[in-house]
Amino acid sequence: MFAKAKGIAIAACVLLCTLSLMGSRANVPPRPRAGLGLPPGGAGAVLVEAFVVEVNLPALAKLEVSPIGQEPHAVSVAHILQCLDTGQARVIGGGKAASQADGRTEIQEKRTTYIRYETGASETNYKPYQWGERFSLGVIPLSDTAVSVQFSYSHTRLARAAQSPDGPANTDSWDWSSSAVLALGQPQIVAANQDAEKAVFLLLTAHAQGE
Repeated sequence: MFAKAKGIAIAACVLLCTLSLMGSRANVPPRPRAGLGLPPGGAGAVLVEAFVVEVNLPALAKLEVSPIGQEPHAVSVAHILQCLDTGQARVIGGGKAASQADGRTEIQEKRTTYIRYETGASETNYKPYQWGERFSLGVIPLSDTAVSVQFSYSHTRLARAAQSPDGPANTDSWDWSSSAVLALGQPQIVAANQDAEKAVFLLLTAHAQGE
């Protein structure tokens, strides 16, 4: 048992060192890098990562960029990564899906939260609320280094319990559906929303399968 636990610990250390050397962290959008490319003719499968990132508006204001503005003051992936590094942003959702050329795939994650409430002196009940992610994806290779993707992404999170046990739970939700051209290995902002305090971005990154 001790030898097995020691082996697991060593494997974990090796994985962490590998991630460190690659300059990437788990659950964080990857830094831009050159992709290996698709096989000749754009064939093969494409893996697409999606990250939902929430960024504090004051942090973007300090960088003098606009969350939903136009160039030259538009926010970039580099700005979002900078905010993540300084603790002014966080990843609140994400998914990963692979698709063959001209194919389509969908992944879905559902989470259920049970909220406890009292109905009498000695009776306790629980009310379920579901939340999670849904990511659907279609891929059309344009070259060995670029693909066109049609995507639909929805993210719902439980904000807090309702004040009344008979009322619904409060949730935050985002739904994005569009298309974009992605260069392999290059994170790209494909959608964004903002309110008075924060901006929420959807980032997509495409990779050749097996890269």
